[in-house]
Amino acid sequence: MISMGRIRRIKLLEAFVIGLAIFCITLLFPISVVASPDSEATLPIASVEWDGQYARIPNWSEISFHTLPPILEDGEFVAPSDLNQALGYDLSRQWKAGQTADSYLKLGDFQTSLYPQFFNLYTIAQLTRLDLKQVALSNFKAATQQTLDQLVTALPGLDSYRLNQVPAIAALFNQQFPGTPGFNPSSDSTITEILSANPQFGQLSLGQLGQKLDQFSISDIPNLQNVPLQNLANWENSLISEVPGLGSVPLAQMPNPIQATGMIGIVDVVYGTAESDRRNTISGSDREGFQVPCKENCAYIELAGAPPLYGKQWISGKYQKVKGGSGILGAVNNGKEPTGRHPFGDVFKVSVWDVDEGTGTISTALHFRICKRGLPDLGCTPYFLGPVPFLNYHEKEPIFTGLLDSQGGASSGASIPDRVIDRAKAMGIPAEALPGYQEAAFGDDGGICGIGAGNVDFKALAAAFSSIEGNYGSAGSFVCDGDGNCGRGLGRYQYMSYRSDVRASIQRQEGGSAFLSKADSGAAISEAEITRFFPASAQDNIFKADQTRNIQQAQREGFSGERLIERIGQIHFGGPYAPIDGNATDGHGRLTLKTYGEELARNYKSAAKSNGNCTKSASAKSTGRLIAPVSGYPVTSDFGARESPCAGCSSFHRGLDLGTPEGTSVRAADGGKVIYAGWAEGYGNVVIIEHSNGMQTRYAHLSEMTTQVGTSVRQGQPIARSGHTGLGTGPHLHFEVRTGASPGQPFSGTAVDPRKYTNL
Repeated sequence: MISMGRIRRIKLLEAFVIGLAIFCITLLFPISVVASPDSEATLPIASVEWDGQYARIPNWSEISFHTLPPILEDGEFVAPSDLNQALGYDLSRQWKAGQTADSYLKLGDFQTSLYPQFFNLYTIAQLTRLDLKQVALSNFKAATQQTLDQLVTALPGLDSYRLNQVPAIAALFNQQFPGTPGFNPSSDSTITEILSANPQFGQLSLGQLGQKLDQFSISDIPNLQNVPLQNLANWENSLISEVPGLGSVPLAQMPNPIQATGMIGIVDVVYGTAESDRRNTISGSDREGFQVPCKENCAYIELAGAPPLYGKQWISGKYQKVKGGSGILGAVNNGKEPTGRHPFGDVFKVSVWDVDEGTGTISTALHFRICKRGLPDLGCTPYFLGPVPFLNYHEKEPIFTGLLDSQGGASSGASIPDRVIDRAKAMGIPAEALPGYQEAAFGDDGGICGIGAGNVDFKALAAAFSSIEGNYGSAGSFVCDGDGNCGRGLGRYQYMSYRSDVRASIQRQEGGSAFLSKADSGAAISEAEITRFFPASAQDNIFKADQTRNIQQAQREGFSGERLIERIGQIHFGGPYAPIDGNATDGHGRLTLKTYGEELARNYKSAAKSNGNCTKSASAKSTGRLIAPVSGYPVTSDFGARESPCAGCSSFHRGLDLGTPEGTSVRAADGGKVIYAGWAEGYGNVVIIEHSNGMQTRYAHLSEMTTQVGTSVRQGQPIARSGHTGLGTGPHLHFEVRTGASPGQPFSGTAVDPRKYTNL
């Protein structure tokens, strides 16, 4: 019997944290004083254009967190100490009037907006002309707080360095253990040799060197400048100012840079607080929407301009508060934030602030929020950190509003923009590490969708195994089989670390060989190490291949239906020679071959019933808003009348052309069903997706189609690659939106300007 070392892992800490947070949430509140932006912020100015109209906006290529105007209010956010201790993350925050944003905002606050965690110090230094050799190690707080075990995990190859090659670690050993019996490591000893012989030293941190840290620079720690910030444990708890150079990076050069695309209105008339009962608004929050009416004290600006904006009212956030925030943290500040909009994305909120009806002038202000994502995910507070002075306007002056969409002007979808993915990959970050990345299996089972032999639903089967084994970061007990193979079960399916396919997958990761040596030795393995060296996508790839073999074996043995699932579980649990319905157990004696198969079958039935297969997933439903099918590429031909660009090309363009190179990944603008994938005259290779309410989207001139008719797709899911098939002057993506289409009819409906529905 091959002992697979399986055990269910219960996340007691996560359960405790969430329960404690719910119990204490009423104690979380800010203390603030009243202040107002009484003069215009000094900001570098650029302009944005919409339909021939220009408006002032900040020049984000010259603005960083450090150069944003100082906050105008004192305030604090106090979380219970027990909650902070349980999280290992200090949720509390305090700020004083006059502080710049980098001194009170943390990396975790922007984890799903700017993605600063994808930066490494080398990239930051290049952007800010920072010489890391001149930056003391003490200035990089996240690094100094890492234990040596965490540093070895975060920095590939560090454990292979000799002690005399890393003087900061040598100094730490000499300071902490000058007379430890039996501890006299040679300067030629490697760090892994020292930690293996003295595992207690792995809990030391560089911060224990105190002022001696000033003697060492960041470049004195091998590879520290080259790894993404997210490799460091508890990275999200660092203030922006505690990452050397990050506070000076222009916001237009973040991994997901601030951009401005949208509508421009005219500040037609300014009204004071005597106004009441205003309902034609474009202000609100992502909780209540952006048409929240105002009952009283309705200071506002009334807009003129394009028909969608004419007569609209942007209410002052100084006087009207709306519901905001998400998750447990959504209860902070009584769940309220100033009404406003998000014309530059969800990094901050823009509010009309002071309103002077007599002079016809207004000021605007920014507000930030505090977030705690990951495990556990506590959500985000309302946007209440502010006000930070922004731009001032007077009557008859253009003002940038962003689009009139469900996101307050931003029109940025749930999927990560291609430019962020490209930058992350260039930094060596695996796709499955990207929050919300649709191609990754981590978290949403996207990589294991499909029906296998015997009509087995891989997604339901994976969920069934996971309910027995654990999550993608699970580590089983160290065990040895009868043939002398020793190792640990790894990940969601507890594949043993001595398996050849598992080892080959891990060895492809930088530092993977050292990780395998650690697993072979029986040393403790963290969840972070497993998700780094044996990522979710790799686990799922082996799973599909493995279970296909198991299904085929069970079928050859004559099994079908529910008994087929039971036998698949027995083979997975005990190997290909496991006796049918045998009584052999694993190393823990909890389950036999027979009971393991029965439990798997029950779990599979439940998963298939509650989740369905991938084509029935709720994530394939239409959201009602569109995201860009590609990101970061210019519009080369707009919707509407034009001069025909080529022989046979139309003089009325029914979509938008995006200047994508051939082979660019194309993503579904919304969830829906593929009703056409093939050749069409003029379009070349085209994919047509049917959404709700008679809307269709078309993606044309494709070089490759990676979906087929009848497939349900998620918003942001890759469906094709761009090319230059059909009529056109060169490689590009033609993106078309149609409304009023007949269900199931791919060439129906009326073409409308895609800009009405998405930010391109």
